[in-house]
Amino acid sequence: MLRILAGGNGCTDALVATEDGVIIGHAMASDSTGHGGSHRTEIGVVVADGRRGMGVGSALMRCLISRAQARGATTLVMEVLAENRQVITMITDHWPVTYQDQSGAYLTIHARLPQPGDREWPELQAPRPAGAERSRAAEELLGEQLASVR
Repeated sequence: MLRILAGGNGCTDALVATEDGVIIGHAMASDSTGHGGSHRTEIGVVVADGRRGMGVGSALMRCLISRAQARGATTLVMEVLAENRQVITMITDHWPVTYQDQSGAYLTIHARLPQPGDREWPELQAPRPAGAERSRAAEELLGEQLASVR
């Protein structure tokens, strides 16, 4: 179990974003086979209250999605609080939603990931509150992610 949570099985990633030695965000993706044999990755991202809207979650998502695409994932699955309109809007603005289901307070969203040959997918950016700047941790994650894709 610990190996899976730490990303040790080859189809799971676990990432953290830190700032001054403090974890300000963490994310995990785990691949599985979906209906019809599709290769899907389920993603979860959590960002500290004081760091939301600064690009930390977007940077973590870009890293996870890039790595999942490299493993052949075709579908992204996310469970979001149904009241979290900001994240739901970010998801639906970036990927074609193929299926969604609400169960209690949660909305499970299935979206198609771009595949080789598709047009480049748009820059993942959540709307920032007025005056908010991207955090240093987000800048570092974006830089590492871009370097790993090149």
